[in-house]
Amino acid sequence: MSPADSASALPASDDQPVPRPLGPDSQTWADFGSLMFHLMLPQAFVLQVAHPTIDAGVGQHSVYKTDPWGRIQRSHQMLWPVVYARPETAIRKGVALRAYHRAIKGVDRHGRPYHALEPEAYGWVHMTGFDATVRMHALFGTALSDDARREAFQEWRRMGLILGLREQDLPATEADYWAHLHQMIDERLSFGDVACDLLDVRAFSHYPRPPGSRIPKPLWRLLLKAVAPAVRRMVVGTAHPRFRGRFQLRWTRWDAAWFAVYVRALRLILRLLPDRWRYIPQARAAMLDARQNPDAYLWERDLVKRQGGAVPRVLPSSLKGHC
Repeated sequence: MSPADSASALPASDDQPVPRPLGPDSQTWADFGSLMFHLMLPQAFVLQVAHPTIDAGVGQHSVYKTDPWGRIQRSHQMLWPVVYARPETAIRKGVALRAYHRAIKGVDRHGRPYHALEPEAYGWVHMTGFDATVRMHALFGTALSDDARREAFQEWRRMGLILGLREQDLPATEADYWAHLHQMIDERLSFGDVACDLLDVRAFSHYPRPPGSRIPKPLWRLLLKAVAPAVRRMVVGTAHPRFRGRFQLRWTRWDAAWFAVYVRALRLILRLLPDRWRYIPQARAAMLDARQNPDAYLWERDLVKRQGGAVPRVLPSSLKGHC
C-alpha cells in the first residue's frame, strides 16, 4: 500500500466507524499520564526511531537536538488529549495527530522515499506503547494480572483505531502482538543516527536549558555531565531486553547493579507519593473534570438511554483517589 492510500484511512471514514474513546473508567487513564509511564518513554522513543522510516523522518523533520523541551511539550499537547479529553475532543485530536503526519515525508540517506503514514512505520510507533505499559508495571509496580493485561491490550487496540490505524494493521490477539514485536526487533529495526544520538552520553550533556531556567549555563553543563551516564543507564535498563541484545547495547555488571538500585528506589518513592502527584498536570486536570462533569465523558449516551440502561453519575472507585 502506498503512503497516499494509508493516509486516507482516517478514523471517521465510512468503512471504519469512529471507535469508542478511552474514558475515565479505562486502565489507560490510570497508566498513560502516570509518572511511571513517563519513565518508560525514553526507551520507547529509542525503539521507535530504530525503524528506518521513523529514523529518517525524525532526523529530517524533528528538532529533538535543538529544542528537546519544545518537542516534549508539543508531544504532550498533541497525543495526551487523545486519552485525557472529553470524547468528542479525543476523537478530533486523534484525527488531527494523524493529519499532522501527512507532511512528514522525504527521501532517506539511501535515496529511498519514505512517508510517516506508511502503515508499518505509523503502526510501529503505537506498537511500542503496550510493551512499555506491561513492562512498566513489572518494573515499577506490580505485574499486571491476566485480566488486566487483556483489558490493557484491548484498550491499546482501541487507541490505535482512534489514531487512524485500521483493524488489519493491529494484532488481533496479544500472542500476535508479541510475535510481531519480536519479529520487528529481530528483522526490521536498525540502529540509525537518531538512536545513536539518543544514547550518546556526550550528546545528552549538550542539552539546552529548559525554557525560563535561571540555572547559569556553566552549572547546567556540569549537572548534565554528572547525570548523563545515569540517564543512559535508565534508558538502556528500561529498554526491551531483546532490543538491547540485538544491538549489543553496552550493559555491564555495574550498569545492572546500578539499575537494580534505581528500580528499588523508584518503587519506594512511587509508593510514598500521594495519588495526585503520580500524574502529569494534563491527566490530573482531566480526572478532576471527569469527577465534576461525569456526563460529559459518556459515549453514545442517547443509545444507552433508548435501551433503558442506567447512565452512570459518578466515577468508578478506582479513580476516586487520583484527584
